[in-house]
Amino acid sequence: MHTINPAVTEYEREIREEWALFAKNPARFDDALNIAAERPIARILDIGCGAGQELRPYTRHGRALGVGIDLSSEVGRVGREMFAREEPRARVVFARAAAEKLPFGASSFDVLICRLALPYTDNAAALAEMARVLRPGGTLVLKIHHARYYVGKFQAAVKTRRWKSAIHSCRVLVAGAIYHALGSQPRGRITGPETFQTLWLLKRELARRDLEIERLLTDSVPAAPNLVVRKRMSGADSLG
Repeated sequence: MHTINPAVTEYEREIREEWALFAKNPARFDDALNIAAERPIARILDIGCGAGQELRPYTRHGRALGVGIDLSSEVGRVGREMFAREEPRARVVFARAAAEKLPFGASSFDVLICRLALPYTDNAAALAEMARVLRPGGTLVLKIHHARYYVGKFQAAVKTRRWKSAIHSCRVLVAGAIYHALGSQPRGRITGPETFQTLWLLKRELARRDLEIERLLTDSVPAAPNLVVRKRMSGADSLG
């Protein structure tokens, strides 16, 4: 007898909801179109892509090639279905891969999208890989979880007596505090693999990789800033 895997069902439900939320938020669509209007865009990479809805503004009408990667073994199944139904002319491919080890060559993409995947990664490795595959002058759309996000999560968990969630929030806050103080992200059993970021931390980490924050996007909130980050042009790139 065939049984449904509850984890897969939950994953599919969540990414379908994310697709629907994106479709109902014209501001996010407009932000992407504004980024696309700034420079020619041929290839876009979405890290932690879910169903790949963030690729839609760039890839509709076959304008550019979109690549979505995710750690889920189900990556691409729902995305291919949704694109076939709603964006049939889009050129989109999906692959299973980690942000810390992107299977692409240097300067492969004009735009990278990473919305709320960074908190769950080895930040140094993930940002180094993003910088490597992004072309000089290219754009990284980066959304993070600020410490405020986990403080709010902790307060809500205590209020509702969800102690596991409260402990998890504390672990992330401790990991983030160590990361900010020592400049090295702890990823052990006590702190776990997750951390928060702040704009101060990001400016430091991005500068090491020739990346710099350019502006905030319209859906940015204090608990989860959404940033446009630019990769600096070298002297040779500027002349060429």
